[in-house]
Amino acid sequence: MARKTNKPIVVGVDRSPAARVALEWAIDEALVRDCAVRAVVVWSVDVTREPPWEPVEKIRARHARELDDTLAEVTRGREHLPRIVPVVIEAAPAAGLIEASEGAAMLVVARRAGQWVRRALLGSVSSACVKHARVPVVVIPPSDEPWEGAEAASEAEGSEDVAGAEEWPVDEQAPPGR
Repeated sequence: MARKTNKPIVVGVDRSPAARVALEWAIDEALVRDCAVRAVVVWSVDVTREPPWEPVEKIRARHARELDDTLAEVTRGREHLPRIVPVVIEAAPAAGLIEASEGAAMLVVARRAGQWVRRALLGSVSSACVKHARVPVVVIPPSDEPWEGAEAASEAEGSEDVAGAEEWPVDEQAPPGR
């Protein structure tokens, strides 16, 4: 008899503390669901950080090392782990994560704290994932920021799939009438 395999959880990973929290959440969720985690780092050549003559393969290898280091750091000391598959993709961040999540159980991304002007001008990877991914998207707030339902709802605003959706912390009940 063929063994049933659960769809993996895809999580976007970078060097930020928020992404580490998202990875930890994805690992915990994968243990509950008995599935694998696909830890994805998406990169593109950034001429503000890398010299234009640096070989692309060298940049890719650096991102792969950074992903391995992050995985080692987050999994250190854990007694139980799901199967974790590291994936390195060259693409724009949101597009790469959306592509990597095709056929997955869900996509987990971190929302970074930052100035609202910067987010409005440059866009948001988590917002783009919520709007365009074809799988459920879990957006993990920055760990140093308290949960703010209004801000979480505003991130989803404009998405056809979640328009009008409200979120409540697990330990609170929905308002009466819901």
